[in-house]
Amino acid sequence: MKTLEEIIKELPENIRLPIYEAFQVFQKDIVHRDLSEIKEEIKKVWEAINSLTEAQVRTEERVNELAEAQKKTEERMNELVEVQKKTE
Repeated sequence: MKTLEEIIKELPENIRLPIYEAFQVFQKDIVHRDLSEIKEEIKKVWEAINSLTEAQVRTEERVNELAEAQKKTEERMNELVEVQKKTE
């Protein structure tokens, strides 16, 4: 099983610190809860991590799509510049 540090390192950099801090607070609260409550809380945390990871993947995909669209726009602009030069 992976350690917390290994899992945190696999997350996108911009969410590592908030997740790590949440785990620290969570760890302090664990002492005062029974096992069934702990399991439920862990499940919620993992669900949140999975949701964040999925959202990050979707964001990366969308950024890639936008980059590709920008590239096509730049190519079309270059074509228009060439046509304009020929027209002049």
